[in-house]
Amino acid sequence: MKTKNNPLMENRSLPYKIFYYISPCLLLIAFLIFWQAVAASGRTLLPTPYEALERLFTIWTGTIAKKPMIYHVFMSVRRILTALLISIGVGVPFGVAMGWNKIFRAIFKPLFEVIRPVPPIAWVPLFTLWFGTGEGSRIMIIIMGVFMPIVVNSYTGVTMVPEINFDVGKVFGAKSMDMLFDVVLPSSLNAIFAGIRTAVGGGWMVVLASEMLAARSGIGYLIMQGSNANDLELAIVGMFMIGVLGAVFAYGFDFLERGLCPWRRK
Repeated sequence: MKTKNNPLMENRSLPYKIFYYISPCLLLIAFLIFWQAVAASGRTLLPTPYEALERLFTIWTGTIAKKPMIYHVFMSVRRILTALLISIGVGVPFGVAMGWNKIFRAIFKPLFEVIRPVPPIAWVPLFTLWFGTGEGSRIMIIIMGVFMPIVVNSYTGVTMVPEINFDVGKVFGAKSMDMLFDVVLPSSLNAIFAGIRTAVGGGWMVVLASEMLAARSGIGYLIMQGSNANDLELAIVGMFMIGVLGAVFAYGFDFLERGLCPWRRK
C-alpha cells in the first residue's frame, strides 16, 4: 500500500524541507547560545549550560537528599500517574454526563463552575487539614490541577458532536445508550484527549506545589531545595527533568490517541 506524504511537505522546495526538519535544532542552539551569553556576562548567578549539564551527570551518578535521582523521578511520576488515572476515571464520565444529561448538568454544573476557577495551590490548607501532609494531600493537589481540563473538554466534546451524527444514528435505529456509546463517545475522543494533554502539562506544573507539603522526595522537592539553598544548578536540573518527562508524557498520549482515533493518523 502506498503511503501518503505529509501534506505540509508536498510541492515544497528542497531548501524548505531541510529548514522544516532542522529548525527545531536551530532553535535549541540559539537558546543555548543566549543562555551561555547571559551566564557568562557575570551579571547574574545563572550557571552556564555546561555547568548545569555537569551537575545533571553528578546527580544521576550520586545521591541527593540521601536518595538517587531515579528515586525522585519515580516518586514524581508515580504521583502524576496516580492523579491522572483517578482524574480520567472520574473526570471523563463526569464531563460526558454533564454534556449528555440535562438533569445531571443542571445539578452539578453550577457547583463545578464555582470550584473550577480556584487554583490548585489554594487547596493546600484544606487538604492539609483533611488528609495531613502525606501522599494523600500531594496527590489530591495534583488531582485538582488535572481534573478540571479533563471535565471541561469531555463536556465540550459531547456538546459539539455534529447534529448529522445523531441523524445517522437515528436512521440506523440507535437507542439512547447506543447513541451515547456508538456516536457521542467516538465523536468526543479528540476533545477528551485534548483535555488529557492539557491536564498532563498542568499536572507537572502543580507537582511543585504538591511537593511543598513536607515532601522529602520528588523533582519538585529538588527544585525547592535548590531555590532555598540558592543552588540554581540543582533547580535548573529539576526544571529540565520536568520538561523532558512532560514531553515524554505528551508524546505518549499522542501515540495512544492515534491508536484510539485512527482517523487522526493522517
